Amino acid sequence: MDTETKIIGRCPVCGGNVVKTCKGYRCENNTGEDGKCGLFINGVIGNRKMADAEVAELLEKRSILLDGFATKEWKTFPTVLVMAADGSINMESVVAHCPRCGGEIRVGAKAFNCSNYRQEGSPCDFVIWRNIAGHLMTLDEVREICADGVTSHEVEMFGENGSVYRRKLGLSPDKLKVIKV
Repeated sequence: MDTETKIIGRCPVCGGNVVKTCKGYRCENNTGEDGKCGLFINGVIGNRKMADAEVAELLEKRSILLDGFATKEWKTFPTVLVMAADGSINMESVVAHCPRCGGEIRVGAKAFNCSNYRQEGSPCDFVIWRNIAGHLMTLDEVREICADGVTSHEVEMFGENGSVYRRKLGLSPDKLKVIKV
């Protein structure tokens, strides 16, 4: 490996170094026809250029919530990139199960919404806003609220006057919204 090679992280398949190339990111053991490892992450996914820091986080955490992907018609959408054990990358919009009705919680541009919001007879309007009092919700926090009813740690938020405070976030008693607890 030459001195100009930028190491991004560790390969989840073989443990080698993942390096940046002109077309994306590959495992250092993915070279030539007899490469021992097949890991390659395209530099552009869903019409969106990947940043080195995003790929490093994906390699470390195996999933990352990102905005700015686009369809062929250039309609933008957020999604969760998930890295499988073999190093392949999948886009997933479902992040949890709805604590109110059991539907799928999907990531949207401004909120995490229940997939049953249009269900005839009994629509579910459960929502977790992506920005709560200046705090951008993480995937882990959304999953904790949906599974356990509350975050495991306090998050930093901002009051109307700009003051900073810390609270846990949890479900309201009617399971309709997220409240500060």
